[in-house]
Amino acid sequence: MKMLLDIGLRGGALALLVLLALDALLRLRNSRLGRITLLLNLCGIAFLIETAPQFHDSQAVWILFLRVVSNMAAAVFVLWSEEVFDDTARPPLLGGAALGLMALLAIWAVVADSSWAWLATHVSALMLVVIAIGRVLLGRANDLIEMRRRDRVVLAWGLGFAIVGCTLIGASNVGMTPALPGVLGIVLAAALLRLHRASPISAVAAAPPALEPVPSTSAMTEPEAALYQRLLTTMEVERAYRDGSMTIASLAKRLATPEYRLRQLINQRLGYGNFARFINSFRLAEARAALADPGQVRVPILTIAMDAGFESIGPFNRAFKVQTGETPSEFRKRTLAELV
Repeated sequence: MKMLLDIGLRGGALALLVLLALDALLRLRNSRLGRITLLLNLCGIAFLIETAPQFHDSQAVWILFLRVVSNMAAAVFVLWSEEVFDDTARPPLLGGAALGLMALLAIWAVVADSSWAWLATHVSALMLVVIAIGRVLLGRANDLIEMRRRDRVVLAWGLGFAIVGCTLIGASNVGMTPALPGVLGIVLAAALLRLHRASPISAVAAAPPALEPVPSTSAMTEPEAALYQRLLTTMEVERAYRDGSMTIASLAKRLATPEYRLRQLINQRLGYGNFARFINSFRLAEARAALADPGQVRVPILTIAMDAGFESIGPFNRAFKVQTGETPSEFRKRTLAELV
């Protein structure tokens, strides 16, 4: 009975993941996100096959290969979560490093087949998943897209739970829990299905790098227009963006408006998907003006960045280059040369 239950659950999960892999291959194959999504699906498929009771002790080359792919799921999860949810100027360093680390550990564990190698692999995988979940949930505060805010919870409790469960199964005796891999596979497939169909993943994958959004002020209601004017005054006149610790919650409190209304205004009317990018647009405008000012030619770039509200030079340099295509020093040199 247990074996039949395992076969049924495992087979259903495999069918869902294969369909999702085909969907990613056909609809998103030309995007980086689509390729990562496909790889995440394949990791789930590999896990369901290589943990099947009939293959548990197999040393066939193709099973060993699937075992390596299966144990890279945590790293692909990190890479995928960065691609879907991190729309700041920060490069995906964690995901790339995680992928390289888990590939080496998985190959070592499969080839050496020692308890220490497998322990290092499983512990590393669990740590990566916990870090990724933490980053996704912490990023929810700055996210202005309501559907994506909900998807962060789906990712944390759906995909995260499934991958943690898969990792723990790999570290234990699969034969004692024959139906659990199928259950986790279905959880994994269901979470991916939710994120494939109900969230704007396709749009995110297909979209080119965005320029600064164009405000849609003509469609504003009277309360929205009033809030927009208070927001502009707070940003442009009071220069509230210079507060490096500003959050959307603190800004909403300052404007005496509910946080969700401010999120809707900035996202739906002003076109920003991330609060940090909205605030940085004002900071970068001040920095560009200072860098192009001949009277401030001797002011260090770090000083200009800190005065505008950036807390360190790294985020400033990345955000500046994303917006202008130039580094701050290149921008200053070019604009000052044009004034001569």
